[in-house]
Parts: sequence; structure tokens; C-alpha cells
Amino acid sequence: MLKAVQNFNHFGRNFTKYRSMSKHAVLDFHLSDVQSIIPQLTSKQHKGEAGRIGIIGGSREYTGAPYFSAMTALRLGADLAHVFCSQDAGTAIKCYSPDLIVHPILNDSDAFEQLENWLQRLHVVVIGPGLGRDDTTVELSYRIIQKLKSSGVTTIIDADGLHVLTKFPDLMENFSTAVVTPNEIEFQRLCSAVSIEIDEDADFNFSQRFKNVTVVRKGAVDKIFNSEFKTVAIGGSNRRCGGQGDILSGAIAVFSHWAEISKNEHKTLLAGYGACRFTKKLNEVAFVENDRGMITNDMVAKIPSVFKQLFEEV
Repeated sequence: MLKAVQNFNHFGRNFTKYRSMSKHAVLDFHLSDVQSIIPQLTSKQHKGEAGRIGIIGGSREYTGAPYFSAMTALRLGADLAHVFCSQDAGTAIKCYSPDLIVHPILNDSDAFEQLENWLQRLHVVVIGPGLGRDDTTVELSYRIIQKLKSSGVTTIIDADGLHVLTKFPDLMENFSTAVVTPNEIEFQRLCSAVSIEIDEDADFNFSQRFKNVTVVRKGAVDKIFNSEFKTVAIGGSNRRCGGQGDILSGAIAVFSHWAEISKNEHKTLLAGYGACRFTKKLNEVAFVENDRGMITNDMVAKIPSVFKQLFEEV
């Protein structure tokens, strides 16, 4: 009898928690759907076809965030990863890995013009990891996001990029190539910026307010949605070291490009789902080996083997 009551109470809590899901069309994604967009390695490929990814971020205080995002993109299989950062961050990021193409230009007076020349060469851009929040950076970021929106380049907006959206939420209007990746607190700030109440309907109401934007709401259960909805609750751990969100943003970037060239109709949703499944599994595997001592570099080291386990052995 007690067990039945416990089960009923559990159902009641979760009915309230996930009530808003019923308002969305729930997508029936599987690992095989992600596997279907992964390009085969052949001798006919040219450098860059599997992904030219740009990361806009990195400041004096935060050099690791853009590194984790860019290195994840490379380790997953992108061919090229460009990091556009401040001068203070450039040397450190170059020292982390010679595989990254580092452009320490964000302090330059013509930073926007330099970026414009590069954006047209990139398949996907991530903006935000370690970017900083000073007024000059926010102003530059606003112009960059505007440009990305008008250009149609798939844009992953994370971390300090989300801060820009809270100040200028209209940037999200009709931004069909945008993927925003807030954690719980960041999502609350985005909702507050547009007067959406934080309740069980917040996901639905946000998706109705910004119909074209794909949201990857990070948490114990990841929620990926625009007009449709998918959750990921498999994997992960209780370790909360910094940098895991940067790995996720790099993964979304790569899967977005692969979904684009595969002409998948749900490209950003599928990319979000694939990246969340991958990052949670990566976190789980690294935690099993390192326990409390796990750091994000432990996850980076496991990317090739976890990718193979999750997507090439299904």
C-alpha cells in the first residue's frame, strides 16, 4: 500500500512538472537518427567539409571556455575550429593546442569588420564562452549576433552570449537559425527579460514567444524545444565542474552542421538532442573513472571513445 502511495505521489509531482510537454509535439528521436547524419570518412572529402566551426569568446579571465568548445568540435570530427578572442586570451589559448586557429582580434577597433570577413567562411558559430560582459564587449556582441541572424548562419548562443540576449531580447525574434543554451538560472533571466512567468508552462510560453528559436535548457533533465519537444535524462553525474556547458555548445555546433548537410528537417532539434545525449554520456564515463576529481579535461580526453561507443556501435 505504501509503495502504491509513493508511486502515486511521484506521478503527481511529475504530472505537474511535465504538464507543459503535452502542449508541444513530442519528437521521437533515437540514437539511430543522430547516427544517420554523421558523415562517413572517405578519401573523397576535402578539408572543411565536415565542419568549419567558429567560437567567439575568450577574455583575460576566461580562456578555458572557448578552448573546451572548440576542442570538442575538433574531437567530434569537425575539420577546422577558429577561436575569435581578446588579445589577453590569445596566447593562452594558442598554448593549449596548436590544432586551434586563434584570432586575438576582439579588442581591435575594427573587430567587427574582421569578423564579417570570416563569418561567411564558417558553417556554424558559437558565441559566448568566456566572452566577458563589459560594455564594449556587449556592444560588439550585439552587432555580431545581428549579423549572424541576417546571414542565416546557424548560431549557438551560450554563456555570456545569453547575457546579451537578456539585455536585447528582440534579437531572438524570427531567429530561425539560433540555438540558445541556458541553464536553469540563465533561462529564468531570459524569461524575466520578456515578462514570462517562471512556472510549469514557462517552456511552452517561451517557445510561443520566440517560435523559431531552438532552446536547449540544461539540467538534470535536458529539454530541447521550439514548437516541438524532446528531453534527455540518460547519463550525466553529480559532478558540476566548470566547462561542461562549453563542451555541449561545441557538440551542438558540429551536429548542427552535419544535420544541415544531411538536409534534416529538424536540424537544430536533432543537433540539440544528439549533443545532449553525447555530453551526458561523456560526463558519465569520465565521472566513473575520476569520481570527485573529475575535471572537464577528463571529458575532452574521452570524446573519441565515447563518440564511437554511442554512435558507431549502436
